[in-house]
Amino acid sequence: MNARKVALECLMTLSHASASIASVVDSAFGRYATDGRERRLVNGLVYGVIRWQRQLDWVLNQFINPRFQLDARHRNILRLGAFQLLHLDGIPAHAAIYETVQLATSHLRKSSRGRKTAGFINAVLRSVQREGATLAYPPLDENPTEHIAISLSYPTWLIKQWLQTHGVSWTLAFCRASNQIAPLALRVNSLLTQREEVCQSLKASGITATASKIAPDGLVLENRAITAFDATGDKTLKDVLSREDIYVQDESAMLVSRLLSPAEAQCIVDLCAAPGGKTTHLAHLMGNAGKLIAVDVSAEKIGLLEKNCRRVGAHNVETQVADVTKVDLEFIKTADAVLIDAPCSGFGTLRRHPDIRWNKTFKQVRALSEMQYNLLKNAAQYIKPGGILVYSTCSIEPMENEEVVQRFLKDFPMYTVEDARRFLPDVPPGVITPQGFVQTFPHEHGVDGAFAARLRRVSTE
Repeated sequence: MNARKVALECLMTLSHASASIASVVDSAFGRYATDGRERRLVNGLVYGVIRWQRQLDWVLNQFINPRFQLDARHRNILRLGAFQLLHLDGIPAHAAIYETVQLATSHLRKSSRGRKTAGFINAVLRSVQREGATLAYPPLDENPTEHIAISLSYPTWLIKQWLQTHGVSWTLAFCRASNQIAPLALRVNSLLTQREEVCQSLKASGITATASKIAPDGLVLENRAITAFDATGDKTLKDVLSREDIYVQDESAMLVSRLLSPAEAQCIVDLCAAPGGKTTHLAHLMGNAGKLIAVDVSAEKIGLLEKNCRRVGAHNVETQVADVTKVDLEFIKTADAVLIDAPCSGFGTLRRHPDIRWNKTFKQVRALSEMQYNLLKNAAQYIKPGGILVYSTCSIEPMENEEVVQRFLKDFPMYTVEDARRFLPDVPPGVITPQGFVQTFPHEHGVDGAFAARLRRVSTE
């Protein structure tokens, strides 16, 4: 199977399954032998087609009779071809068209149906090549919702929501930034080494890393560094990332653990802990001392967390399987701090997970908001006076962030917000909101969108 056939298989799976891109692509790599270059092409094609799906369909529809009904296979084949023509500079147009036609007709080549299909695919893609980049989208000044939704490839309901909340300039900037491929960020295991030492070690392997401007433990690998490394030999990037002195984690997520001031705590509870990024960070910041209890809803998730803890030497972690929206949380009464890194829409991570935009609805986000509030409500009654509760998400939506916290504070007046500036004094301007919350955006800070609030219980009432 060549890279385009593997990519098509992945896109077909995603057309009728609710799996994530990463799991589908990883599964395909497990079935088919592909080298580093082919893997990069498969990733680029699958993630790119999903990211630009709405724009690609709009462009293609300009050259297809509206009465003609495409099946899922041929729609995805045309998307693959259009994506290469409109977004991949490194592939000549004639090669992209030829390979796409071959993809559509390989099993029909000798039949009249095969010749007809080849002619159709070729004609549509030739039109895209000639005119696709010059088509006029709905005017921004007349219809900003449809202009942004089509030209930058987002659901209409999301664009409407962001325009109402933030306005045109913010929405354009956020959507453009969220369509970029995010650099790989690493957290340095401070128990074993220093950031400068890891930089030198990676450099010796052919990888250039730079210090994060936001996270004291963070390193950033630009995409070109990863590509160059993949091309150097038999050793893969995955091998390097299995080292115990680094952990893949976005810079914005690294701020959350520090917000708990874990070095001052003897007991911390992480109530939504898997896969373990923040849990292992907390363990390192605690110096592997004291007790860190990690909880999640399934044995499978806890198993993955335990594996990650073993890899990076997080030895003070105890694990529990529990649904924390429902169970008695009596065991957290002795905790100095509790982290709720809540399940959320994930709209802050669109650079890494472009499929999220198509897999969520307003109703689902509202339901998530209710679940997030219930997580806080269930934990709040057990936290001791003086105890800390940090609430975080990887969302940019107020209904999952500030609105959840404000509702919580209204119903639980014994809690107060502590200004994040006191605990994250070195973050760049704009990362901390006037209310004292952490809020990052990809277009403003160059990291994933994330939110965090530090709450202290000040009384027993």
